[in-house]
Amino acid sequence: MPLSELSRQTGVPVRALQMYVHMELFRAEPAYDERHVRRIALIKTLLDVGGVPYSVVRDILRRIDASPHSLHDILETVQYALPVRGTASEEGEWTRARERAERFAEARNWRVNAENPAWHTLTQVLVACEWLEQDDLVRLLDTYADALERVGEAEVALQRRQPDPDSAAASTVTCAVLGDVALSALHRLVHEHYSSLAEQEETHPN
Repeated sequence: MPLSELSRQTGVPVRALQMYVHMELFRAEPAYDERHVRRIALIKTLLDVGGVPYSVVRDILRRIDASPHSLHDILETVQYALPVRGTASEEGEWTRARERAERFAEARNWRVNAENPAWHTLTQVLVACEWLEQDDLVRLLDTYADALERVGEAEVALQRRQPDPDSAAASTVTCAVLGDVALSALHRLVHEHYSSLAEQEETHPN
């Protein structure tokens, strides 16, 4: 298909597609096919929903294209390229929090690479809890982990059912980026739900 048809099928204006080419998110071709449609959908997901910067999107796509395409390699490619929240510190509280995070994962028998950027984010959360003296949130980590182990198992099963590397990559991005966004949104909705129920019980006790 020509670029104009790719634009029609993806809903991305031709000028935006040309910008994607300029930003090296995908290559200009004499003609395009369904593989390019899936690639544009992947780019739109990362940019528009995940809020991932162009430079990081380019890095993710390059890593996916260069990877041997095993499911685990694709997962690491996506996760390790995503931006990391929080600012590292060399202070004692950061070291204590990192060790606490590692003990937590070890107690749950998680097999996680020490280079996973998520360690950084979890450590920052634990440091912030220490600053705010919020031990109650730390005690909720097992509750979070119980629920997320089920989520993670279901996501990996979904990814393993994909018919080809491009589909597996798209599924991995969906889980890593959209999944995080969806979980955050659901968390807030459910939190308001139970807060409303609690308020109703206080206002109208049986």
